[in-house]
Amino acid sequence: MNIYIKRLSYLFLSLTLLLSACDAEESLTITSPEAEFVLDTPGISNIFLNFALPNNPAFTITWSDEVNTGATYDVEMSLDADFASPIVLGTTEKNNFSMTVDNLNTVLNNANVKSFLPTPIFLRLNTGTAVSNVILFQVSKYAVEMPTVTGPDTTTGIVLSDVDPDLVATTVTWEDPEITSTSSIEISYELQMVSSGAGFNNPVILGNTSELSLDLKHGELNTFVLDNGGTAGTASDFDFRIKATAKTAAGDLFRTSDAITLTITPYDVALPPALYVVGAGAVDAGWGWTSPVELLLQGKTYSGNIKLSPDNGGNFRFFTDKTLEWASPSYNFPYFSDRGYTIDSNFENANDGDSNFLFTGTAGEYFLEIDTEAETITLGPAVVGPNCNFDQLWVVGAGAVDAGWGWSNPIQISCTGTGVYEGNINLTNDAFRFFSDRTLEWSSPSFNYPYYENAGYTIDARLENASDGDSNFKFNGTPGQYGLTIDDVNKTITLSDPIKLCEFDQLWLVGAGVPDAGWGWTSPVALPCTGAGVYSGQVTFANDAFRFFTDRTLEWSSTSYNFPYFENEGYTIDANFENASDGDSNLKFVGTAGTYTLTIDTVNKTIVLN
Repeated sequence: MNIYIKRLSYLFLSLTLLLSACDAEESLTITSPEAEFVLDTPGISNIFLNFALPNNPAFTITWSDEVNTGATYDVEMSLDADFASPIVLGTTEKNNFSMTVDNLNTVLNNANVKSFLPTPIFLRLNTGTAVSNVILFQVSKYAVEMPTVTGPDTTTGIVLSDVDPDLVATTVTWEDPEITSTSSIEISYELQMVSSGAGFNNPVILGNTSELSLDLKHGELNTFVLDNGGTAGTASDFDFRIKATAKTAAGDLFRTSDAITLTITPYDVALPPALYVVGAGAVDAGWGWTSPVELLLQGKTYSGNIKLSPDNGGNFRFFTDKTLEWASPSYNFPYFSDRGYTIDSNFENANDGDSNFLFTGTAGEYFLEIDTEAETITLGPAVVGPNCNFDQLWVVGAGAVDAGWGWSNPIQISCTGTGVYEGNINLTNDAFRFFSDRTLEWSSPSFNYPYYENAGYTIDARLENASDGDSNFKFNGTPGQYGLTIDDVNKTITLSDPIKLCEFDQLWLVGAGVPDAGWGWTSPVALPCTGAGVYSGQVTFANDAFRFFTDRTLEWSSTSYNFPYFENEGYTIDANFENASDGDSNLKFVGTAGTYTLTIDTVNKTIVLN
């Protein structure tokens, strides 16, 4: 019975469902979704093309196509949303497409897209009969086009001049076709130079800039040319190119231009070892080559005594090579004035055929100095005795045993000739330096090893660069006493056996003409040896007689020198002294009483008061 009841229940349930289904069919409309052809929106919209990974995918796009069965797809790119001039990136039958960094960069470059600047690109699919939706990327490409040098004109040679070294000799200009002022990357340009044909494996760097041009001045370009195979006065070819560097997140990207070749003639910067004065204004020379007046070079300065006169025309000129005579290169007044020299008021342009110097001052003997560094030409009183840039140099340092690093006992190296300093020094294996002014102590100008090395001096092998903080000298030889000679004319620094500077350590003055001494031996006045054959010091004189003695300990038995001794030896004796004509023919002081510097030069045979 229960079984029948269950079967009836199933029957009623079925009828109910059937009647409900009929009602639903009358009230619902079922539709299928419309077929789609859709290019998927990418997850990344900004693309920075990395030149260091050229084979990596720049992008990958995917799409769904329920419309075009078995279609072939052209992937099109445009720089505008209207696709006025679409560019086909590739063709595929798949539903995805990738493009490498290098390939996309090439396409953008061919489309004249500027580098390092976010640029919108639009992508779509085209089957020929159907076109997909459009997606957008912002892409930054990297530069591949090289800079191009546009100037100067390679057919015109460049002749450099020392008249104004800071004047621009030429301007190198170039173009960078892919870079604009709105580029997001820092671009720097390096101007490189090599001897023509040498290749750019080790170029000279003339300058760096972020601009598209670089000025080259006469002086700096001359230095580059001479330092890299150029010869003064000779035209030579040099290759120039631009190296562009882009600082990117992926590293530095380098591009180099093609080279251009320029013909450049440099000027000579080496100073001749002497200048020779020839002309009527130089009394001892005249307009001939028998006795030109020689001005020797010390460091950067020419100097020497010269007799000048405004008579007989008063004109003269400087020459560089005595052996060439009139064929020698020469320097007239405009040569110096054009280069900005300050010239002594006693000189002017002679305005003769050669624009020589004209001396307009009072005839007499002068000390003429041409300082090529300070660019001055000056006249001063004639210098008696040795002529150096300084009266002496001072040695301080642990390497100079008797001096040490202090100013109590610096070692004096005296000027003993034209540009020559000499003295004895006790050396040990340590450092030292030369100073020019003892009174200034550590503030004094000083001269270390590179100072002389860079000036082209030949330096004794027992002296080397200490390579300490000041690049001092260091003595590496056997410790002991040495003679030290610095020759600023021949540019040498030498060590020798101790130098016999004078025959005596000092001369002694005794007599009424020297009030501090008088005719006695209690307080004779010492005139010390200060250089090779030179005795010099301060002496107070009165109008009376005196004599020189060699040995204080022997007193009156000492060898002595009177006026005739010096006269017979050919000395030029200062006019303030004369023969006393007393029993011993002593010297007599006839000038204004007072304290003077007395100098007896036994080499040049002079007795001078200053």
